[in-house]
Amino acid sequence: MIKKSIRLLLVGVLLTVFAAGGALASAKFNDVGDYWATEAIKWAAEKGVVEGYPDGTFRPTNHVTEAEFAAILARYVVNTDKDFISQRQPGKHWAQSIYDELRRWELPLNGYTNDIIKDTVITRGDIARVIAAKNGFNLDERQAVYYMYENDLSNGMIPNRMTFDSYGADQPLQRDQITQFMKLLNSKGYTTFLGEPSPKGNAGPADIIGIVDVPKPDAEITDDMFDELAKEKGITNPSQAQQQWERLAKSGGITSEEQLTPEIIEIVREKAVLFPRNDWKIPSDNDFEGYKKAILAELQPKVGNVPIVISKSLYCERDDWTKNKRFIVIVNGKQSWIVDVEKLGKEYLVYDSGVLVEDIFGN
Repeated sequence: MIKKSIRLLLVGVLLTVFAAGGALASAKFNDVGDYWATEAIKWAAEKGVVEGYPDGTFRPTNHVTEAEFAAILARYVVNTDKDFISQRQPGKHWAQSIYDELRRWELPLNGYTNDIIKDTVITRGDIARVIAAKNGFNLDERQAVYYMYENDLSNGMIPNRMTFDSYGADQPLQRDQITQFMKLLNSKGYTTFLGEPSPKGNAGPADIIGIVDVPKPDAEITDDMFDELAKEKGITNPSQAQQQWERLAKSGGITSEEQLTPEIIEIVREKAVLFPRNDWKIPSDNDFEGYKKAILAELQPKVGNVPIVISKSLYCERDDWTKNKRFIVIVNGKQSWIVDVEKLGKEYLVYDSGVLVEDIFGN
């Protein structure tokens, strides 16, 4: 049995854990304590969906390759040819028979003819599309994430939040996460997309319907739709502005003026300044262009070849006798600089500049 277990591990097939003598072991692993995925891991091991490693570990945070997920799915469902998918084709990838079988349903896997992709980790977004396709829905990634939430097949990666971003579509799938996906899938009856069944009919938890001849729906899944779905399930998502702010933080910050929507401007005025201001103004087009040219000439030698974002909406001018004029400038995506400016005749000048906040997203 040890030799067999090692062979199965080497070919990447995630089956069930067998104890010495061939008896099914209790689904407990020495590296799985009491946490959110414990019950799902136990269930998956007992059902033969996943296996542990010879040293008694499960390694819950290890990533799952596309081929490993294909093997899990092909063995879980009832309408695949189990003899065929267990065959090893000489000179080919260990999972080629599995891919050849799943191709009948046109599941949106990427490694049918590419062994490198077979052995590449699969993302949570890919999983959503494959599970939707298994049940007869030909969805793009955003639609598939909505489908997962709609049918309670995922709670996302951030507690009490149900947005596209909080699902983590671009994140690699972990071994503990696949057990939760499969356990939730096993517990569900028929599923819907936007309240409607698949054109191919209803699929039970362990059936593959696939997406042969199923057109892609043209429904655009907006952020507002995620928010409404969350409310239906008792969750209040952050405001759209806050979600956009979080996206900017993850993507490198504010690197262009186009990112400064009115909602983001309001947040910048709070996060990029050390105290509330009530002297925000909008300079004329001519003054703005003059100040902008002067600011760039002042800052570029200091900061080098990094983004410098200057906005009309981040200009303030004191109402008292000093008439001090200054811009809040975003440098390198996350720094706010305070830049004092002045106009002498037709000349635009910078007479002081420096970092005000090192990281506006951490402020």
